[in-house]
Amino acid sequence: MIKKYSLSILLSFLVISHAFCKNKPPTVFSTWEGFEVDKCASIWLIKSFINKDAKIKFFPKGTFIKEGIPFDTPNAILRRYHNMSTFEAIMNQYNLNDPNLNYIAKIIHDIEINLWEKKLMPETHKIKNAIKDIIISSKDNDSIIKNSLIIFDLLYKGVF
Repeated sequence: MIKKYSLSILLSFLVISHAFCKNKPPTVFSTWEGFEVDKCASIWLIKSFINKDAKIKFFPKGTFIKEGIPFDTPNAILRRYHNMSTFEAIMNQYNLNDPNLNYIAKIIHDIEINLWEKKLMPETHKIKNAIKDIIISSKDNDSIIKNSLIIFDLLYKGVF
């Protein structure tokens, strides 16, 4: 009798909690307008490994962001440092440790932090140019995000 009662309570709790989660608004990550490789990679990381339903909100450059989780701005915790890209900061903050993500992090580091040194990763120029082409040829933020997500999905799968 107790097991049956406990099971029904558990099932009721799951149904109720599912209903509340279903109506929960997506997490908002906020940044300044404008794109570069690190921001595109960071958006892919957020949408692929942190919250697939995350909403990315853009503010004019220089705006103090008060909404959502700020990233890739000077006052954000999730930002570029002198020795770490925003992508790497997000990986650290969310304790993401995956060999493919670590590999992508090295490429992003090579592009964003290792500016004047010899490039260490063979894909660095290819990724940098592919994302730069997307940014230049796309007409709006949504298409930049959509197309760069494809590039990083392929890179993660090892087919780019």
